[in-house]
Amino acid sequence: MSRNELIYKCLRCNKIFSKEEMETLPGVRCPYCGYKVIIKLRPPVAKRVKAI
Repeated sequence: MSRNELIYKCLRCNKIFSKEEMETLPGVRCPYCGYKVIIKLRPPVAKRVKAI
């Protein structure tokens, strides 16, 4: 999976997949188990907040 690619995770089978893999089925479903509840993973980037 490339760096700019949207990455999703299924809450039932815990598989990680890309948006292109998810588009193989109609609607928003896991391409592995067909479950409808998925989450979009955020990149592991720390935010910098300026101290007051």
